[in-house]
Amino acid sequence: MDGVTRNFGDSLYEILLPSGTRYQWEMDAERFYFPGGNYICNEVILEVLAMGLRPVFSRSGWRGTELNKELVDQCVFQSVSGPHTKAELARHGIDVHMAGHVAYDIPLQYIKAEPNALAIVVRGIKDPSDYSKQSIYELSADAMFSPVVDTEKDIFELIKTISGARFVLAGSMTAAVVAHAFNIPFAPYDSNGYIDCLPKWYDWFDSVGLGEPIFCTNVIEGRLWHKNFVMGQK
Repeated sequence: MDGVTRNFGDSLYEILLPSGTRYQWEMDAERFYFPGGNYICNEVILEVLAMGLRPVFSRSGWRGTELNKELVDQCVFQSVSGPHTKAELARHGIDVHMAGHVAYDIPLQYIKAEPNALAIVVRGIKDPSDYSKQSIYELSADAMFSPVVDTEKDIFELIKTISGARFVLAGSMTAAVVAHAFNIPFAPYDSNGYIDCLPKWYDWFDSVGLGEPIFCTNVIEGRLWHKNFVMGQK
């Protein structure tokens, strides 16, 4: 992002990492750690190397653009989130464990919220669409949320909202993963043609056996997709 805006998905490590591990990583003067997120790309690696640090990726995902082997060789890959990331690194001679998306750890540490009866939309972090009452109505939703979080309390509140929802239409992939982790019906969201980093969606879907992601434009369409496609696979 811009170094100031905090994204829900990129901030999950704050509540999931053991405090000792988090402290060690933050105090490391030689390495820069990426716990989760979809950061594996040449641009991010170059940015960290320019800081005089070595990038370390833990349960991170690939953004879909071809990687430069010389850059990859200067990184540490502890684990990755999906099979496409694993395959891209294998092309460069790196065999790394696939550990899945970090959001699947949330139900292991936090209790599912009481049902709130809401069909919600969680937009992508860079979605330029508005948040007006009219747009909520047009999406057949009860409420709409941004994945921007300012504090740990905001992270917990969004998890609570998602895990208590009756349906989640998600432009934020992490919101979709959280919904899936808590067995809440969900669908990927196509916001007037805006989809954030399509390759990461394919990586996640294949990591959990969901096949090809289909992006829906409203809650009604999303619920139909979930019923026919996700529930139909069970």
